[in-house]
Amino acid sequence: MKHPIVKAFLCSAVASAACVGSAQSAEITCGTTYSVVGGDTLSHISMLSYGSPLYQPIYTANIDTIGSNPDRIFIGQSLSIPCLSSDATILSVSAENDDGAVDGALVFTFNRASAPPFIINSGIVDAYLADITEATEGRVTFIDPEVVNRNHADQFALVTSGQVDGAYVLNSTIADSHPLLQLPMYPMLGGSAEQTAVALWRLHDEYLAQTDYFSDAQLLGFIAAPAAHIWRDASMPVTPDEDIVTKNEYAVPYFMGLDTRGPAVMRADMEQRTLAQRDTPPAYFMAHGAALATGLWNEDANVSVMEVDNGAYTPTFSVVLSNDAWMQISPTDQNAIQAISGEALSYRSAAWDEFDNAFRSRMMDMGLDFVKADKPLLDNLWKSSFPDLAAWIADVDSRGVSGTMALNSYLKSLRSLEGSLIYRGQETYVDQHPFFTGGN
Repeated sequence: MKHPIVKAFLCSAVASAACVGSAQSAEITCGTTYSVVGGDTLSHISMLSYGSPLYQPIYTANIDTIGSNPDRIFIGQSLSIPCLSSDATILSVSAENDDGAVDGALVFTFNRASAPPFIINSGIVDAYLADITEATEGRVTFIDPEVVNRNHADQFALVTSGQVDGAYVLNSTIADSHPLLQLPMYPMLGGSAEQTAVALWRLHDEYLAQTDYFSDAQLLGFIAAPAAHIWRDASMPVTPDEDIVTKNEYAVPYFMGLDTRGPAVMRADMEQRTLAQRDTPPAYFMAHGAALATGLWNEDANVSVMEVDNGAYTPTFSVVLSNDAWMQISPTDQNAIQAISGEALSYRSAAWDEFDNAFRSRMMDMGLDFVKADKPLLDNLWKSSFPDLAAWIADVDSRGVSGTMALNSYLKSLRSLEGSLIYRGQETYVDQHPFFTGGN
């Protein structure tokens, strides 16, 4: 709620202002309500509360009262002073209940490993976090940590160690601790971002959640990127008898660096790769947008793409909160968050599909040479997954759940969601996808 401006009593959040009266010098106790006096700034109030002039926690906890401009606070205005954890995460603006939940506003740090403009943020996560705030009527909000960590490999440890409250975790970086989430990284076991994320969530919800495989954090849902296709010099097409799975010479996942260092840096890197002397042309596994952004493909390049509808691999992410943060949220707000998470969050991956499909359309207009992978090649890709799938089934079985049933359920979900592939042929491989040990 915005308040009318009273110029004589307006104070600045970031610098001392000529306000009526003088600011208080006594310390302010967190978990209480503070009344603004003349000479106060949010920085000064923060200094009295925490010994630091960084006012963002107080501003975030009171944004509905202060409005969009942190410089505009008024004499007599009541501000909630949240309590902070040791890492400056807002714990509460009041005491905890017996069940560990907190009454009042909660502000959590959420680390975004990719740079702000990248599609996972601008198209998916930013809106999702804003919707959590709306669903909880402002009782749960998110801010960036003071120092943002851009290393995908660090994200899960950041959350479980309490350095941040939430993050999206690239699942391939937790393959050792969470092998059950690696299915989409196997050939022919992904597809569109939406298709893959939803199928993975259904697998979790119907089977994997029966185990303790994800007990170290609160899993809110999955996000996926579009599947990686096979890019190669047009003079040397992929043949069914070659072991193409082992010949990818690009980073996994294919957007690594694009999301943090930017296209210009990655184009320079790609130029060095293509200038290097090679006995045979390299193969690169990536989505359409990445091929254009890195400079692998342009109008003058003699490069074609073999589209694999269900992917040479498909990257996925887990969106997580720390268990400690989740326990601070009231049951009512937990239910509100879960209502827009899970499968609903997974469907938001369609934004990444739209992003990549726009690049594909542009590239086709520019003359992209593409072919669809034929069945002999798809069969070889599918069979190359068998050793990993056998290990996956054994792992699930060992946790007291039928691995075969879980895998076949996942394949069935992929099949039912094939319509999200706008570039699919009349019949894609997954339409005739053999279940691992039979099935309908």
